[in-house]
Amino acid sequence: MVASLFADTATASSGALGQTTFPLGTVLAVVATALLVFVSVGVAYLSTVEWRDRRRRGSPSVRS
Repeated sequence: MVASLFADTATASSGALGQTTFPLGTVLAVVATALLVFVSVGVAYLSTVEWRDRRRRGSPSVRS
């Protein structure tokens, strides 16, 4: 099954249902997009938590 994901053609096998092969570029693009979204959400979350913590402490100085 893993090998079928990395095939260079985007054709479905005629014998079995649910076994579709994807081109390698498509798989890599989906993985890269998922990682980009995951990292972006993580950075936004950590930035928000730091901002709330700084505001709660009442610290007027902003760390770089």
